[in-house]
Amino acid sequence: MNTDLFSFRSTLWAATTAPRAASAALAGPLDVDVAVIGGGFTGLSAALHLAEAGVKVALFEAYEVAHRASGRNGGQVVPGFKPTPSAMIQRFGVETARRMMRFGYGNADMLFDLVDRYRIDCSPSRDGWIQGAFTETSGQYLKKRAADINANGGDVQYLDRETMREASGSQFWPAGLLERRAGAVHPLAYARGLARAATELGASIYERSPVTEISPRVSGVTLSVNGHAVTAKHAILATDSYTETLWPAVAQSYVTVASAQIATDPLPDALRERLMPKGAGVSETRKITYYCRIDPEGRFVIGGRGRSTDSLDDATRTQLRNAAEERFPELAGATWSHGWACRVGMTMDDLPRVHQLADRLWTAYGYCGRGVAMGTALGRVLSEAVRGVRPAQLDFPVTPVNRMPFYPARQVGAALTINWYRLRDTLGYPA
Repeated sequence: MNTDLFSFRSTLWAATTAPRAASAALAGPLDVDVAVIGGGFTGLSAALHLAEAGVKVALFEAYEVAHRASGRNGGQVVPGFKPTPSAMIQRFGVETARRMMRFGYGNADMLFDLVDRYRIDCSPSRDGWIQGAFTETSGQYLKKRAADINANGGDVQYLDRETMREASGSQFWPAGLLERRAGAVHPLAYARGLARAATELGASIYERSPVTEISPRVSGVTLSVNGHAVTAKHAILATDSYTETLWPAVAQSYVTVASAQIATDPLPDALRERLMPKGAGVSETRKITYYCRIDPEGRFVIGGRGRSTDSLDDATRTQLRNAAEERFPELAGATWSHGWACRVGMTMDDLPRVHQLADRLWTAYGYCGRGVAMGTALGRVLSEAVRGVRPAQLDFPVTPVNRMPFYPARQVGAALTINWYRLRDTLGYPA
């Protein structure tokens, strides 16, 4: 059995979206203006924006569109960055940081504009997203963070204990921060909608078409796909945490961690109305965070760090169920019908990356759990880069690839660090 395929089909999202006929696999040589590698949010957004501009673009996906993290995430559309505006200003300077923040705080608006413009049927909602304080200390941090964000172009609200209880339906969190521009989508339906819109505009999508080699040339880039040569004037690598040996320097510039989720059957109406009554999902300030939401049909969905990369193990399933009942005791006895997992890319500073890997080859990755909005937005940035927009004029800074020293040890160390953070969180240490 193809366990990876089984894991994908076991997701809530695969079970609750309309069937889709797969695109054809590449069956011969091809010449295009731009080749996009990877059929997740970044690659699909890049292909769509290039097709909008009349560029001859082809996208190559090893499995099917959104087979990896883009089809297995929680669907939360959260604008902005994890680091505070003050930290970004200190690191990048005022001008660059404010340009990044305009981009970051606006990326949810951009996503929902795409949904409206192309009539993507993905159950979009804009009820906000809440970051819950895990401790009283982290509640004070959120209060300062809210002021910092609002002073630099964001739109958030600090929630004290009572307003947090009213918004979340739980007494678990002592405080919170509401991202008003945030929302949620059905992630697989959203990705498939991007694919449909891109193909209607003339983009070619080839599924079951893994790229096994990338060769930059003086006049472009050559790919090996299903044993066939694809020549392109430009190429975009949009494989994030699944880059692996395709471009080792990129794969060794971040660590990958497992993200796992489980979902209940649709809840009774009375219970559904008590849990997260304002419609906003919740994540946390914990080092090893949990996040939860109610899907459009009333299922409770919770996610967190897993132990296995692309399949859900029993220990993680139990851990997630216990976390859900700790936050919402009313879920005791609920039937958990779906469980799944994927890999996500985490950079050491919690910021994504945009690189020019060669003269005509670009990439973006490292979304650190905010890939729905950020991947979509950086796909647009990459489309502009290959169309000749100068790096200094892009909405996100272009940096050189920085391999992690002693990368294999760093990857092992990441797993050990996650276990250490789990212990700290259990003992109640502030994030």
